[in-house]
Amino acid sequence: MNAPIKPAAACATLAAALAVSLIFVSSGFAQETAAPGTVEAERVTVTGESAIMTGSLIPTSEVVGPNPIDTLDRDLINKSGQGTTTEELLKSLPIASANSIPVQNNATGAGGPPGAASISLRGFDPGATLVLIDGRRVAPYPGSSPGGAAFFDLNTIPIAAVQSIEIQKDGASTTYGADAVAGVVNLKLYKDYRGAQLTLYYGNTLDKDAGEYASDILFGTGDDKTSIIGDIFFYHRNSMFNRDRGNSNRPPFLSPNSNPYNLQLSSDVAAAAGGENLNPGGFEFATPPNFTNGLVPASNYIYSTRLVRSNFGLLPAFNFNAFAGSFPDQERWGGYAAFEHKICDDQFRVFGDFYYARVKTHDELAPPATGPFENPGQGTLYIPPHSPLPGGVAPPNTPTIAETGMPADAFNPFNPFEQIISGFTWARLADFGNRLVDEENIAELFTVGVKGDKLFNGSWGYDGAFRYSQIQDTSELRNVSVSRFNRILNAADSIFNPTKPDFIGTTIPYNPFGDFRVPIASNLPLIDYAIIHARDLNTSKLATLDLNIYTTDLFDLPAGGVGLAFGGVFIRESLTENPDDENRTKDNVGVSQEFPVKVGRKEYALYAETLIPIFSPKWKVPFFYSLEFAAGARFEAFNNDTNSLVPKVGVRWQPFDEQLTLRSTWGEGFVEPSLTELYGPRIFGFEATSFKGDRNPETTILNNPNPHLGPEDSRNWTGGIVYTPKWIRAGALTLTIDLWDIERTGVVMTPSAQSVIEHFLAGRLQPGEAVHLDPSGNFISEVVFPFVNGGRQSARGVDLGLEYQLKTRFGTFTSLTRATYLDQFVFQFKGDRAWQVAGRTNGDWWGGSDFGIGGDAWYKWKGLSTLDWTWHNFDLNATVHMLDGFWEEIFAKKFDGKFRQHYVHPTWFTDAQLSYSLIFTPPVETAPVAGYSKDSKEVMGKEKEAAPTAAYAIPCWKKIVNNSTVTVGVNNIFGEDPPHEFGFEFGSPIGYPGFAYDNLGRFWYVRLIKKF
Repeated sequence: MNAPIKPAAACATLAAALAVSLIFVSSGFAQETAAPGTVEAERVTVTGESAIMTGSLIPTSEVVGPNPIDTLDRDLINKSGQGTTTEELLKSLPIASANSIPVQNNATGAGGPPGAASISLRGFDPGATLVLIDGRRVAPYPGSSPGGAAFFDLNTIPIAAVQSIEIQKDGASTTYGADAVAGVVNLKLYKDYRGAQLTLYYGNTLDKDAGEYASDILFGTGDDKTSIIGDIFFYHRNSMFNRDRGNSNRPPFLSPNSNPYNLQLSSDVAAAAGGENLNPGGFEFATPPNFTNGLVPASNYIYSTRLVRSNFGLLPAFNFNAFAGSFPDQERWGGYAAFEHKICDDQFRVFGDFYYARVKTHDELAPPATGPFENPGQGTLYIPPHSPLPGGVAPPNTPTIAETGMPADAFNPFNPFEQIISGFTWARLADFGNRLVDEENIAELFTVGVKGDKLFNGSWGYDGAFRYSQIQDTSELRNVSVSRFNRILNAADSIFNPTKPDFIGTTIPYNPFGDFRVPIASNLPLIDYAIIHARDLNTSKLATLDLNIYTTDLFDLPAGGVGLAFGGVFIRESLTENPDDENRTKDNVGVSQEFPVKVGRKEYALYAETLIPIFSPKWKVPFFYSLEFAAGARFEAFNNDTNSLVPKVGVRWQPFDEQLTLRSTWGEGFVEPSLTELYGPRIFGFEATSFKGDRNPETTILNNPNPHLGPEDSRNWTGGIVYTPKWIRAGALTLTIDLWDIERTGVVMTPSAQSVIEHFLAGRLQPGEAVHLDPSGNFISEVVFPFVNGGRQSARGVDLGLEYQLKTRFGTFTSLTRATYLDQFVFQFKGDRAWQVAGRTNGDWWGGSDFGIGGDAWYKWKGLSTLDWTWHNFDLNATVHMLDGFWEEIFAKKFDGKFRQHYVHPTWFTDAQLSYSLIFTPPVETAPVAGYSKDSKEVMGKEKEAAPTAAYAIPCWKKIVNNSTVTVGVNNIFGEDPPHEFGFEFGSPIGYPGFAYDNLGRFWYVRLIKKF
């Protein structure tokens, strides 16, 4: 007969069997912050209990490890003034540099998908930064950055549910994934909360209604075995337009997509109609005069050999900022829930979480911009001739029926020229109203897993889980249909025939030769007919299964126990892109053709890391008070037959005592191309170019995927000190200095459009590159290029941190300063020279579209400094944000015959916040009661004795407002404007660095936090 098994032993056996039977590993949970309000998890104090820190999966009692970690706890988030959205908070940090996908000024998608937001550490693309939720991966956004990199959409994370954020400032290749090149952002959601908390927030500018509303309910319950927590949130922000601010209502760049139109004509046809013949036998451009009614004769048109309405033309081009939005209207709502239950004490625990977020973004662009009427990647537009072409034959040097697809009998009686107008004609369809950009992102996540510790000899533990996450994006664009626009221009179309079933109620075709400022009555009935609402549906999914097994005492060395963590993870990722029929058939004006995409891949990884103590404080060895080494390796394999093995090593050395810690890490990384880079969708945008003397800041580009891409490799190093001197008697000081260096090779990049043009002129276009010209051969309609391997990027700099806290009888004063200096950032396209861009814009002509077009820079200095004073229930703080200036090239000698630069000046913005907490504590009990006594945890009796009524009688209003904190604050107190920016060839579309700055001006807010 078998001996009975004790429950505790059974639990231990079950947990141990589960831990060793699974073969997958998880990213561990990061440790809690050392002290409220501190941003550096860099305390040199030794806690009595081990915890898992971000950057390692081995529990340790040493808070300062080899990895440099920044931590933002809930207190600091609340005091930041940026605590209403996750992306605002993270982008304000000094470590966040150029190339993040912005919320503002991005309706065109020049900075990445509209309605999304990302974080980019160290100035690399967003794909070099790994974002985790509670130490585990989540589905990337179903789109990409301008350079094709995958990223996580920060808009879908409710900041109110975030308890802390931990940022690992070096590569975490062996711990979380070989693709964690620039660092890791670990968003830690609430997991153990008791009670309930209501948060209400409202903020606005002083002169415009850019109101921001937020509300949140956080609640939790539980006991020693079970914990349940939930959060429900709502957020709304009103829009702001570029015309609302004087510094952006008219940008340096005005668009050649103008109204009245820029018409490309045969010079001979123009002369025959009574116009000028500027280029006999060739081409020229014409435009109707301002405020025309659409009926002026050809003799009154303005003529030129270049686009008449353009930055360098005879007449000003179109000011799209008079119509375009700056900050979109946005609404977010959803919920989050988590639980944990101890089945066998700490040895076997079941946990799980779930969140749902719906984010709606509404933005507006100026009326539809056609670009060149004939563009291979887009639908062809044309204006029929004044009367049908005799025999269907077009005049010399004019677009043909075969070229444009125009019906042979088509004509437009308002056209003063006897030719089809198409080719390099540019137009702004202003009669049709603004383009409306509506994005709806739905993010879902659930996790279920088991974990335990204190197994075997008490030093072993495990953590494993399955997680599924997805983001679904519905993208809708209100625009004009190519086919329907062509039909309303054709007086012979059946829609104007009352005897036909598709008759639309008028016999007068559209007159495109007017000025939108003088509406043409006969055009109005045709507008609704040509309007479309194209909807794309895109979905990204990610499923992971993982397990991490760890011990703090694998075996003992003289200096202490050797730590070990090992395990693995399986990942399945998929991407589906379903474009609308209008986008598949090139029927969306000014939008390149899109194709369906349905792809996926699988990956598994195995890893191990160890922590080896060499010297211990108990030995008291001179210059070696404490010394430990960390080492790890990670193997990753993909189902496309690529794999990698990356190492990482680290050292932590305290030469004298715990006051001074020196640390360093070195590691390698490996990044697979994103699914977008490999398979699509294609990325459409604009770049500044110069071709045969024609300078165009709005050249159409088309970036194609490349299924033959290979992975990139990376290397990173950090070295620094943490100094907390004890000899300073007045207060506590912590100084942190971390040097860092990152190099990436084989990076997936795209060549700049200008380099492709130069390849074209030299007769050495690379595979996948193309330059499409207009019919005259003098102007570029489109530049096409694929993603290619072979790029190189490197960056190095230093992070600085200084915190000082002084407690006095007048309250506690805390000063916290953080800054990052970028000493060097070099990028090099394949076959090109290396470009040093630290302190420069990312919009220079050689940079292409890899980093977005809209105003950002690799700032040499970025920092913020906070001074906080707490006294009794008051808390007053002020924060200064510093963003360095940078250089931008306006004219290039190779294009303009002269060189001119402009320095975009640095900025200093000041925020302030005042909080008061209403806390009314009832008097201490005056008689013992059944339950816990103030002096003892023993039960004093079975029934509660009556306490004196007066001891607990507080006014009703105090009960209502008890445990409430009221906060008032102002961001940008002095109402500073963003710095002025011109852009290459005066191509800035906003007039200031629109991806790095918003244009809200002085912004005030109030917040109430009520705890129950």
